Amino acid sequence: MSGTCLVCGGAYGSSRMPGLLACGSCGFVTADVQVSPEELQRLYSERYFAGGEYKDYLSERALHEKHFRRRLALLRRYAAAPEAKFLFEIGCAYGFFLALAREHFGRVEGIDISADAVRYATETLGLRAHAGDFLHYDLRERPDVVCLWDTIEHLERPHLYVERLSSLMAPGSLIALTTGDISSAVARLRGARWRQIHPPTHLHYFSKQTLTRLLAKYGFDVAFCGYEGTYRSLDTAAYIIFNIKRQQPGVYRLLKKTGLLRISFYLNLYDIVLMIARKR
Repeated sequence: MSGTCLVCGGAYGSSRMPGLLACGSCGFVTADVQVSPEELQRLYSERYFAGGEYKDYLSERALHEKHFRRRLALLRRYAAAPEAKFLFEIGCAYGFFLALAREHFGRVEGIDISADAVRYATETLGLRAHAGDFLHYDLRERPDVVCLWDTIEHLERPHLYVERLSSLMAPGSLIALTTGDISSAVARLRGARWRQIHPPTHLHYFSKQTLTRLLAKYGFDVAFCGYEGTYRSLDTAAYIIFNIKRQQPGVYRLLKKTGLLRISFYLNLYDIVLMIARKR
């Protein structure tokens, strides 16, 4: 990859993990790949949410809503009078978070690269959502709160998104986001086998320190930083392990026949960081 570190401007060098580069100055880690707009459209087609990175995103709506409710409860602690505020989500997918958020915020809107997901959000959930790239979207109202849930690692040029948000948002406005923390104990222990490392869908690997530094560079100060787990079904966990990672679909089918995969659980490995930052 040519160019300089998007966090600090330093030079990229080799990383201890194959296929990844690390900044020699701040330690930011990025994938040594470039993705064309055409490739992005292919990556985030309907297949991505049904049989790709997710077994079946739509069928697990109830599980997604559980952790979105947790995020909303936290967000409302930092967004005073949310009923008068405009919330915008980058990477809104099928709109599950926005559908919950509109019960608490005055106005909600979102954007996602996946046309299939946005179609569901608009036609089925009745949301204001748009298919496209936020960098080229004409957002005519200043957002008070912007959410990027599990999104920033997918963006080819995440610093430009933060830069544009900084130019749009007023002092006191909030950015809330989640992403993998490559400095976490699990990431260090797993190394190249860490579950978050899978370019070209995940392109960038932040730590708490590099993410804080990127936000500060564009005028955002971290107000909250913590780790978040996720609700999972055993079905999805088994599908990822045996169908995707180990290429053993027969094992998955046998497990499914037992009926045990209907169980769901909450798991926090303390490797997914959740930050809320306030515009200066």
